[in-house]
Amino acid sequence: MRFDDSDRFEFSLAGRVRNLGFAPSPLNALFPLFEAVANAFHAIEARWDREATRRGSITVTVLRSDSEDESPPVIGFTVEDNGVGLTPENWTAFRTADTASKISRGGKGVGRLSWLKVFENTRVSSAFEEDGQILYRTFSFAIRASDGNPVGHHELSAGGTATRVGTRVHLEPYASAYSAHCPRKTETIAAQIIGHFLRNFASYEVPAFVLVDGAERISLLDFYSENVESEVSETIRISLEPGAEPISIDIYHILLSKGLRLHEGSKHWNLYVGDGRVVRDEKIDNQLGLGYIGENADSVYIGLVSGDFLNEHVNQERTNFTFSEEAYRTLHAAAIAAAKRRLAPYIELVRVKQAETTLRIIRENPQFLAVASDVPAFVEENLSLNAKSEEDIFLELARQRRRKQRETRREIKALVTTTGENIAERVQKVAGAINVDKKASLAEYVVKRKEILDLLDSSLAYADPEARNYLREEIVHDLIIPIRSDGEALEYEDHNLWILDDRLAFYSYLKSDKPFRTFLTDSDSGREPDIAVVFDRSLAFDREGTDEPIIIVEFKRPGRTAYGHEDNPITQVLEYVNIMRNGGAFKDRTGRVRKPIPLSTRFICFVIADFTPKLVEMVSLSIAQSRSADGEGYFGFSPIHNAVVEVLPYNKLLHDARLRNEAFFSKLGLN
Repeated sequence: MRFDDSDRFEFSLAGRVRNLGFAPSPLNALFPLFEAVANAFHAIEARWDREATRRGSITVTVLRSDSEDESPPVIGFTVEDNGVGLTPENWTAFRTADTASKISRGGKGVGRLSWLKVFENTRVSSAFEEDGQILYRTFSFAIRASDGNPVGHHELSAGGTATRVGTRVHLEPYASAYSAHCPRKTETIAAQIIGHFLRNFASYEVPAFVLVDGAERISLLDFYSENVESEVSETIRISLEPGAEPISIDIYHILLSKGLRLHEGSKHWNLYVGDGRVVRDEKIDNQLGLGYIGENADSVYIGLVSGDFLNEHVNQERTNFTFSEEAYRTLHAAAIAAAKRRLAPYIELVRVKQAETTLRIIRENPQFLAVASDVPAFVEENLSLNAKSEEDIFLELARQRRRKQRETRREIKALVTTTGENIAERVQKVAGAINVDKKASLAEYVVKRKEILDLLDSSLAYADPEARNYLREEIVHDLIIPIRSDGEALEYEDHNLWILDDRLAFYSYLKSDKPFRTFLTDSDSGREPDIAVVFDRSLAFDREGTDEPIIIVEFKRPGRTAYGHEDNPITQVLEYVNIMRNGGAFKDRTGRVRKPIPLSTRFICFVIADFTPKLVEMVSLSIAQSRSADGEGYFGFSPIHNAVVEVLPYNKLLHDARLRNEAFFSKLGLN
């Protein structure tokens, strides 16, 4: 049988390299360096065996451009070791793609292909011992235009007596896609090397290892040990899938000084190791919710996860594991749980601060008492460790309250069609939930009252202490009811008439600072009272066939001293009564007649002002001559107008409102 060339299987090295999963990134720009260092580790172990850490040595030199920048771009690296060298056996393995020669050490036989991917050229020189003499091998390694053998200029010669056994790998220059991604700082490169081989450094299984960058020399093992605050290891047993046999996983819990940042973009990391090298990493700041930790609060946590199962499931590029993503998430969750156990003292500090913040929010917003009556339990069950700000915790409290309200409504609907022995128990439970929520809502309303009174207190302060000019009355006016407001657009919760009298808390139809002719059917008056209010018939306090009183309020500027007969406030409010008596019915915004004003309707008129000698004199000559029980205000009744007039100073307005609400404030601890 004849065969010809058409029967041969063709292999494209350039295509193989092109398909490697190495997207340009800072990590992948350093990956060929990691491969060269891994080869150096293996070569040293092969030569020195148990004395590898004592007699072996690795030197990585940073190659930079001739740029005059303070930190010139990195263009490549050299990696030198005193390992066994490229012996004939190793040389054969090097020239064989996907070789299995290093399987026992976790080698995949494809690592050197990353040199072809990331660098335009690699030059290798290696001395090795054979039959009692030193041989010296040199060659280049790069993709050729012919897509053929990447090994070029290979030479094998006898080494001199001074030739040192070992290998030197020269990686230079970077391929254009990767050149901009290599870190420039020496410390960053050092940290990345340590991070990638952290399993070796954490167990101190590292030979003499030096990073050289110009005049700077860093002993990587010293750099690591100087920045380690603590190291603790443990072994855990987990099942990655339901029903699967448990596997053993080793975890090193390492606290590193922030001076040795293995990765950017996060403080705390889990690193997953396969065959002694980091294969996958995960930011865990959000899961831990911790800032810098340690004795001096200047350390980061590294969880180093390794084990035989991970070693057996590393993909050929060493960029991921071959087991399922679900299994990986199970592994990650177990590692996080182990980290939290190890970091429990630091996490407890976070929980204490969360509880303090939660308590502070509840004191200011007691509507949340229903969902956080047990603050430590609420914090543990509902707050992630990363929820630290008042806003985050407030939102979670609101979310939990909303969920409880929805659950209660669902239970009420379910009870309508439910029968059974436990129906009474369920009804009692729902009733209890409703009562708790109503109490919380009432507490929220009381807190709002306290805040409003505090704001009123500050609004009455001097705007200019030296000139002793009070704030204009619009500020106080707008606090009680919005100026120029139209009651058709306001609900009772939109105003604060309760400051004047609690009976006014549910007045909902309001006319404020509007000319009478805009809302009285038979009036052409352009004068404006501050507030005119009537009960809305839809509210509970209204009774069929009764005439609720109309309230008129007149504010005077705080600190005002000048009053004349033409602007006597008592006379003004009684004139308003006359206008409204003669003005017909109220009209709403659409012009529809809403409620006539019969002669039997009583008016209650409030005049709010600072008491000055002139104002007191004018009041003493009016119908409002009677002193209030506390002697701080005046009142009187005009039978002709069927109107009661009260004259109150601002401080009495505030004082009386506080007294009426004092019991509620005290009950909630708001004093």
